[in-house]
Amino acid sequence: MRSLLDTNVLTHLHLKPARIGPRTRQSLESAVAIYFSPITIFEWLQKDDFLGTNTERLTKFSVEMGFQELPLTAAAAFQAKRFGILRGSDPLDFLILSQAAQDGLDLFTSDSRLLDLGLDFVRDSSL
Repeated sequence: MRSLLDTNVLTHLHLKPARIGPRTRQSLESAVAIYFSPITIFEWLQKDDFLGTNTERLTKFSVEMGFQELPLTAAAAFQAKRFGILRGSDPLDFLILSQAAQDGLDLFTSDSRLLDLGLDFVRDSSL
């Protein structure tokens, strides 16, 4: 299995690991590859000042854990057409979902809007 972690899941892995469910932990431990999006880095940068996150440190930890950056490509952006129901919602979540769809990855998230889509590749990280 190859997996993409959304921003909340990657943040929780580093700062609040108890929020990651046992089934998700097991899936990640057996994953062939785990990816993060550069969108996550952007989101962390927006929060450094008021949440006290440290984007450079979190990114370094992610790489040290063996996670790989998944480039955001035009092909992934075009995947957004598949998920028109999300128009008007958080465009960053929309793009991370599109990246997972484009690259055939399981997406781990705690975002109820994404989970409620009923897509077979979107996984609930709380389980």
